[in-house]
Amino acid sequence: MGDIKQSIVFILITAFLVGCSASNIAQRGEYIDQQSIKVGTPRKSVLARFGAPADTIVEDGTKVDVYRVVQGEKSGSKVAKATGTVILGVLTLGLSEIVADPVTKDKEYVSFEVFYDSDDRVQGVRFLE
Repeated sequence: MGDIKQSIVFILITAFLVGCSASNIAQRGEYIDQQSIKVGTPRKSVLARFGAPADTIVEDGTKVDVYRVVQGEKSGSKVAKATGTVILGVLTLGLSEIVADPVTKDKEYVSFEVFYDSDDRVQGVRFLE
């Protein structure tokens, strides 16, 4: 009976350790690319989605918002990475968390400009390198 309790405690501790990296992966935002911001979208919607821009400028009468936001991941990629992290964590008895947790906390940023027409609707998007 004592061995069963020890096994259960060990499994719970391992599951808790493994959950950190999987949670970091699951909490990443959505993937942002050219198709994420549709032409014709009102500026209010863009502001609600991405927050305040890093800069707003007016070029030749065209309003341009410059954003720098955390790049998320596609849903399928999140599921695959989280599942792999959990499996690896269980197989290594939580030791993979030493490497996986700091790596999954890293954030990648994406910068882009959103151009608006005279009605404050998205006219185009350009990603910056």
